[in-house]
Amino acid sequence: MASPIQSAEIHRPATPDSPHRHTIKHKNNLIESINSRHDSGIAFDTASSQTRKKWFHWHEQGTSKADKKLIFKLDWFLLSYSCLCFFIKYLDQTNISNAYVSGMEEELGFGPGNELSWMNTYFSIGVIIGGPISNIVLTVVRPRIWLPSCLLVWSLFVLFLFKCQTASQFYALRFCVGLLESAAWPGLQYVLGCWYKRSELASRSGLFVMSGVLGQMFSGYLQSALFDGMEGKGGLSAWRWLFIFDFILAVPVVLYGYAFYPDTPQNTKAFYLTDWEKNRARERIEEEGRTPVGKMDLSVMKRILQSWQLYAFSIAYALWSLTCGSYVMQYFELWLKALKTYSVPQINNIPTSMGAINFAFMVTTGIVADRIGRRGPVFFGVGCLLTFCYAVFTAWPESEGLKMAAFILTGCYGCFTPLLAASVNISCGNDQQLRAFVMAFMVSLGSAVVIPFQQLQFPSGEAPTFSNTHGWVSGLVFVIALTLWTGFGIEFVERIMTRSKTDLVEKDNGA
Repeated sequence: MASPIQSAEIHRPATPDSPHRHTIKHKNNLIESINSRHDSGIAFDTASSQTRKKWFHWHEQGTSKADKKLIFKLDWFLLSYSCLCFFIKYLDQTNISNAYVSGMEEELGFGPGNELSWMNTYFSIGVIIGGPISNIVLTVVRPRIWLPSCLLVWSLFVLFLFKCQTASQFYALRFCVGLLESAAWPGLQYVLGCWYKRSELASRSGLFVMSGVLGQMFSGYLQSALFDGMEGKGGLSAWRWLFIFDFILAVPVVLYGYAFYPDTPQNTKAFYLTDWEKNRARERIEEEGRTPVGKMDLSVMKRILQSWQLYAFSIAYALWSLTCGSYVMQYFELWLKALKTYSVPQINNIPTSMGAINFAFMVTTGIVADRIGRRGPVFFGVGCLLTFCYAVFTAWPESEGLKMAAFILTGCYGCFTPLLAASVNISCGNDQQLRAFVMAFMVSLGSAVVIPFQQLQFPSGEAPTFSNTHGWVSGLVFVIALTLWTGFGIEFVERIMTRSKTDLVEKDNGA
């Protein structure tokens, strides 16, 4: 299939700071553009690396004042809403475990069963079903309408949790929460990829995902405060108040999204962007060869199924999910509770230290990945640390200090997701349906494979050692596989596929 940029020459539009652009000749730059459009950001980026003089940069060197003003507006409105929405998303995703260890289990008589695992499972089923559908809808429905509406509806389901009296009621509502929450991560990442350039995506994606870490931490602090101050108020247990407060926190974020979320550069009506800024936002993406060329027609599934990105990144996310890293904070809480030496506030507060580690790794790995122009070595380095942590869990030594340190350091797992998301946005940038579907499908696949895995290998009734199910052993195996695939495998596939496309273009050009 011929590339949409195949023409005798390409003229870039003028900007206020650059009234005349160079004319780009066809052959050599055609190949360069293809490499740019298919570079996932994992392989080395020579052109970008030559301009990176500092370890940390918020803009590319040489960015004009007009572009900086545009980026500032995007950071203020687009990125801020993305962070707030993801903060609420993680608050609502993790509140169930905080409630579980703060009186829910005893009040509802759950006992030593696996009710918490099933609550996670039904949530994951909702994510599996909702994610790909939501992101495809996002390519035809304005994000400013779709994403805040999803947040509003799932927050209502979170509110209804405070009335639950049986496990089956929790299962039903958790499924509904997952179904609507599935729009958040892939949808918000998709829209970020519509606005930001490749050199800007890693830092913004990291900041975006860090807001979820803060939500995860805040849920523990909120439950701890509610346990001390709201227990018995209004005839409700403190864990029930958690769901009510989570809903209250979501309402202003919904209103903010309806008012200020800018949609995409192609259909934005944001009042705070000038006409020039709207045009410039489209130009910035076009200059990288990432002009949206996909359309919703019968070719969508063919384009998706024939892409290498669908398989490479879905495998990566599935391996990440199979480590059960996102549930380790729950296992940390269950271990602290099993020790019977910590109070309920301590059980909620101590595991938030994982969030601090997560936060630090998201900042540093994003900076390092941008600086060296590769993500593979970063994935490998973090994977090695994660391997150490799971080796400790597998051995389950007598030392409580060593296990405590391993649990806390496991927080490094979170940096995988923003790095993968930035890679997907870059590599699929020219096909909006492909980019939207891959972003959502890899999350759904990860949720699908983790459901039986968690039930069989990490049932909450076997926490925290999982010795009968060999949970930590199997988790260690998948951590090693994740480290190797993200460290070397994706880069290998990318190079082969990019070389094949380049050879095809050269052959067509010669003919």
